[in-house]
Amino acid sequence: MHATSRGIRVALWIATAVAAFGIGWVTPPPHGPPAPDDMVASLRSALGEGDVIERQGRTASLLERLDPFDVPDVAALYERMIPLIDSSELAAFFAAWARFDALGALDHAVSWRLPEMRKQREIGLRAAIQVWAQRDPAAARLAVEQIGTDTPRVSGALRHALVTGWVHSPRGQEGLTDFIADLPPLQPRAKLIETVARELVRGGGAEAALGWAEPVLRDEGSKPAFKRSVFKAVAGAAAQWDPERTAAWAVEHSGADYATEAVAIVAKHWGRRDGEAAIAWLGEQPAGELRDRATREAFGGWSRVDPRRAAAWLAAEQPAALRDPALEYKAQRIADYEPELALGFCERVEDSARQQSCLESTAKKWYAKDAVAAETWLQQSSLDDEARSRVRALTKPKEEQQRRRPRRPRTGGTPR
Repeated sequence: MHATSRGIRVALWIATAVAAFGIGWVTPPPHGPPAPDDMVASLRSALGEGDVIERQGRTASLLERLDPFDVPDVAALYERMIPLIDSSELAAFFAAWARFDALGALDHAVSWRLPEMRKQREIGLRAAIQVWAQRDPAAARLAVEQIGTDTPRVSGALRHALVTGWVHSPRGQEGLTDFIADLPPLQPRAKLIETVARELVRGGGAEAALGWAEPVLRDEGSKPAFKRSVFKAVAGAAAQWDPERTAAWAVEHSGADYATEAVAIVAKHWGRRDGEAAIAWLGEQPAGELRDRATREAFGGWSRVDPRRAAAWLAAEQPAALRDPALEYKAQRIADYEPELALGFCERVEDSARQQSCLESTAKKWYAKDAVAAETWLQQSSLDDEARSRVRALTKPKEEQQRRRPRRPRTGGTPR
């Protein structure tokens, strides 16, 4: 096996030796493994299988029987197969290895120093850390910190692998929230929180994620920015699985500073699953700009997933308070390439101030592309002279913009 830096081995050995023996990381799996030659030949055959389900099943069955005696030859096989297999197949090998020798798997991945091996090194490291974190989060965290110090390029990916395994650890999630909260402000904590929320929903549905968020949101000592990130990530992940339950939970928190986007987050994801139900729910929420934005989010998702039903809803008689934001959204979406149709949607907006705003913003876009056609419409439009002047004054045709754009000075060369 390749050797890692002395720092990784020395830093991790003491912290992990007892736990490793305690849970069987450094002992072979209980079944009787085939001879190394048989294992390599069988894996080579399985990896060459054309049927993807058959290939995954056969490979997983063999990797479950991997033991320390097979590892050198199997590792050599996978290195030869790298140009022929995908990332999930390589990750499966490192995950199987890490079940009984996480340090060895990390050691091997770290040794891939060639620039063209960076992707494979990261895949191996992530798979090994994720398995290790599921079995011993504290030891895996120590490994992440040490490897991240030696190889900063992979530190972000390893933190994601760490929290992914930690979420599913039979030992529980104790310390996980503090680990993320204590990261320096410049660290991408929001992405790690999203990873936690997603994995919680994957393992236990919406309730698991909501249950994890509650202590954070109720803790007066938690920083506001951290609470906002937790609420946003959990609401988004849970709403994709169970929007109705998440909607009720979001409403409970909707008055808090960290939950100003609550309605919009739920509406965005609910609209993609059931736009009509999402908008009906929005009709029960307090009127205002926050609900308007949420309605645009819900209708936008609905119109992308099921455009015919969304269009039918928009064409039917609906309360103006819900229909107007949807009409504005529709106009904005098509203003760049179908300005006349977009203006038609604006004209259906019932609120006079919003209708004028929609008409002006759409007319400006049209004027920038085709001043002659836009001017013809402008002359017979319902906009008053002041509004027409704003459209003309704030928007110049593209041809004129290009003519007025200053040329960049020449750099280098001999001046003429």
